[in-house]
Amino acid sequence: MPLEYRFKAKPFEEALRSTFQAFTQKTAYELISIDEALGRRIAEDIYAPFDMPRKNIAFYDGYAVRHEDTRGATGSNPVTLRVVGSVLKDGEEVSLRIGRGEAVYLSANSPLPEGADAVIREELTLRQSDVLLVKKEVELYDDVVLRGEDASRGEILIPRGSVIRPQDQVLLSEIGLTRIKAYREPTIGVASIGDELLERFEKGVPYPDNYSFLVSSTLRLIGCKTASLGILRDNPEEIASFVMNNIKYYDALALIGGAARGVKDYTGISLEKLGEVIFHGTTLSPGKVSGVCKVEDKPIFLVPGHIGSTTSCIYNIIVPLISKIYYEEACLTPKVLATLTMSVEARPGLYTFRAVKLEWSSNGLKATPHLKRLGGSTLITTLSKAGGFILIPPGSRIREGEVVEVTLLSPLETLCWR
Repeated sequence: MPLEYRFKAKPFEEALRSTFQAFTQKTAYELISIDEALGRRIAEDIYAPFDMPRKNIAFYDGYAVRHEDTRGATGSNPVTLRVVGSVLKDGEEVSLRIGRGEAVYLSANSPLPEGADAVIREELTLRQSDVLLVKKEVELYDDVVLRGEDASRGEILIPRGSVIRPQDQVLLSEIGLTRIKAYREPTIGVASIGDELLERFEKGVPYPDNYSFLVSSTLRLIGCKTASLGILRDNPEEIASFVMNNIKYYDALALIGGAARGVKDYTGISLEKLGEVIFHGTTLSPGKVSGVCKVEDKPIFLVPGHIGSTTSCIYNIIVPLISKIYYEEACLTPKVLATLTMSVEARPGLYTFRAVKLEWSSNGLKATPHLKRLGGSTLITTLSKAGGFILIPPGSRIREGEVVEVTLLSPLETLCWR
C-alpha cells in the first residue's frame, strides 16, 4: 500500500460493531411459489390454520370399532362384530355411527365415525360378508391419529428464518399454501485484483482467480446471488473506476486481493477516495488485513488474498454483515457441538480462526484442529480437509476434551461426515 495511505485498523469486536452501525437494514421480501422454495429462507412464521389432522383418523387400513367390544379377542377365540358401512374419504363418516358390536371399514387417513375410539388393522381380522371376526384385542385410540396430534391450530409450523427443505414443501402444500414470503437474495459482485492473476490468465491457466470460487460459492450457499466480475490490475484508478461503474448494479462488492501492505496493494487507497473506510485491518488471525468500506451506502468488502485469510474474512466479517443487512440477523451458517481432540490457544490480542476436521466416533462428534506452520493461511488442503472452524478469543486456551461450538463451512459438510 502506498505510504500516503494509513490503515484504519480496529480491534475485531470494534470493527464488527462499527460495520453494523454503518449500514442500515435493507431487508426485502418476495413471494415465491412452493415448488421454487427449496433452499430459500422464509421471511414469515407459518402457522397451522387448523388442527392437524382436523378429525380423528385411521393410521392404517382397517376397521373402526369401540375398543371395549374387542375385549378378550384372540386368534383362536375371535370376537364377532357386524360391519355397518365403510369410510374411504373425508365426509363419508358423517352419516355413520358405531354402536355396540358394530364396525366400519376405513382406509388409512380416513376419519373415524361417531362412536368409534380405536382401529383394528385389516390383517388382524377376517371378514365374511357383513360379519367381522376380530382376532386381537385393541386399546383406546389404538392406531388412531387424534385431532390436533400432529399440530394444533395456531401452532408455529415453520419459524421465520428457516431454510425450506423438501419436507417443508410437503407441509406447506398440506395446509393449502401455494406461495410463501421469502427473503430477497442479495446479489454480490465478486472481483479479484492482481497483475499476477492476469499473467496466469495470459499463460492459459483456466481459473487464475480460483479464490473467487471460494467467495462466490460460499455466498451462494448462505443465500446470496453472485456475479463474477473478472480480474482487475494493480492500478488504483482502474480499481476506483470499476467500483463506481459497478456498485449501482449490486447490493455489495467483494474485492479479493490488493488489501495488504505491499507496494502494489492499492485497494484501500482506491476506496478511501470514493467513500468511507469503516475499518481496514483488525485483530483477526488469519484475516488481519480484512476491511469494509462504504460507497453509496453499500458495503465493499476488502478480502485478503491468502486462502485462510479469505475464508476467515468471509465467515467472520462478510457473512455477519449480510445477515444483519439482508436477513434480519438470521443465523446463516449452521453450527454443531463437538469434542476437541487436542488443545488449542490464541495469542494475546488476536482472535484466532482455526479450521477443524469433523469425524463421528462412538463418543459423538470429534473436532480435530488443523495446526500448520504460519497458521496454514496459504495452504489450500488445510481447508479442503476441514469441515468447520472455531474462533478462539484472544489469549484463550481450549483444552483437549472440551466441547466447543463449531461453525460448519457450509451445509454440505454434513454429507461428508464418516
